[in-house]
Amino acid sequence: MKIDPYAYILCAAAFLGLPLVSVSAPAADEEKIPSSVLKKYDANKDGTLDATEKAAWQADKEKQRAAREAQRAEDLARYDADKDGKLEKDERAAMKADDEKARAEKKAAQADRKAGRAAEAEAKQLAKYDKNQNGKLEDDELAVMKADEEKHKAAAEKRKATLEARKQAKESESDADSR
Repeated sequence: MKIDPYAYILCAAAFLGLPLVSVSAPAADEEKIPSSVLKKYDANKDGTLDATEKAAWQADKEKQRAAREAQRAEDLARYDADKDGKLEKDERAAMKADDEKARAEKKAAQADRKAGRAAEAEAKQLAKYDKNQNGKLEDDELAVMKADEEKHKAAAEKRKATLEARKQAKESESDADSR
């Protein structure tokens, strides 16, 4: 009786649970690229990523991964009290509390800056429009301020319209040149 040598391979593969055919993953070129990635990395705006654009995307992904790993290492160094290489429930709670405190401090600092800018703007308005120097704007002073604001708004709209007209003229010129 003659035994086929492939039978041994088939039996061994079946016994070990190995696949008898190879299945390949979809090619990287066929991968679906999110529109947000295209918007950011498609420099030539052709709807696909060429090798250079893909390299930029991959480099950014690698930077983000490295930043996450660095942050994790920093968190472990700071909060892993028992130095077991992982954050336990109480250690994560301490980290969360510190994060919330930092967020609250940042929000308070932003509010302080905003209030400071508002106070500065108000002081400038008083200096410019408070003609009787009483520290507040009277009706006649407010009317002058509002008239100035309207004048500035009209000038800004005129500049915007001029820029838009120039842009349209340039596009028309470009269209005419391409014909």
